[in-house]
Amino acid sequence: MTTMLIKYVLLALLAVLILRIAYWFRQGRKLQTSGYMPPSSTRIARMFYKGACHAITFLGVGPVKVIGRENAKFVGRGLVLPNHQFALDFAVIGKATPFSFRQLAKAKEVKNPIMGTIAAWIGTVGVQVEGGKSQSAGGGQAVIDAGAKILAKSSGARMLLFPQGKLVYSNVLKEEDFRTGATRILNTTVALVGIDGLYALPVAVHYKRDPKDATRFHRLVNALGIKAFRRWKDFELVPNADGTKTKEDRIFTTYGATVAIGKPIAMASLPTDPRDAIKLITAEIQALLSIAEKA
Repeated sequence: MTTMLIKYVLLALLAVLILRIAYWFRQGRKLQTSGYMPPSSTRIARMFYKGACHAITFLGVGPVKVIGRENAKFVGRGLVLPNHQFALDFAVIGKATPFSFRQLAKAKEVKNPIMGTIAAWIGTVGVQVEGGKSQSAGGGQAVIDAGAKILAKSSGARMLLFPQGKLVYSNVLKEEDFRTGATRILNTTVALVGIDGLYALPVAVHYKRDPKDATRFHRLVNALGIKAFRRWKDFELVPNADGTKTKEDRIFTTYGATVAIGKPIAMASLPTDPRDAIKLITAEIQALLSIAEKA
């Protein structure tokens, strides 16, 4: 009798697991619609995501030095705004910050059924973008509305958004690369919950690419014959004078990163014009990047 009871309990648990996976699979498919916001992530999902960020950073980036971690321990709603240079930026931010967050991701990056299921489970919002611009009719506003809903959901909500909207491999910050989506999200959030307790958190990430910065562990792995450890190959479409673009390969190895977290900027102190506001935030990120590069 006891054996049969255990068997039925295990079958019931398996059935529940299958149903939950199927549920999040359906949610993952919906991420192809710009601005679709899946249900809030569970505590287990948030713990999984934090753990994944630490593991991904260890394997793909190396040690992370954090400057200004205390600035991330503020009370209120926060839109986390880092520069965007590397595909693993999200993991580095996840490791460097003391809180969990929801985030925006390119829909094509979560199109794979497995990636889509996991992304929905941890609370990701998908957006159809190319070069930092929404590619679906009304998609831009859908993303703004979804972002505002995330921040409005609780008094301690956190959301990660890369204001450049694209990878900038040179890590040279240009005002024209920073979109107004972030500040429009903040303005829309004000309309929902008011201006008090709402912040933009500027963050800068600098990657170490010089072999002299390799740790003993990294050198040991290389000595064992694993030369491709933390080595990445990507490409960038570089604009030409005639309007065409040339594909240029980017091959690099990371030996760690430095993250500089700035003081949270109260929404009440930002200009109401989205373009003026993002210019101010861009200047803060640039100042932090200069600190990270010298650390």
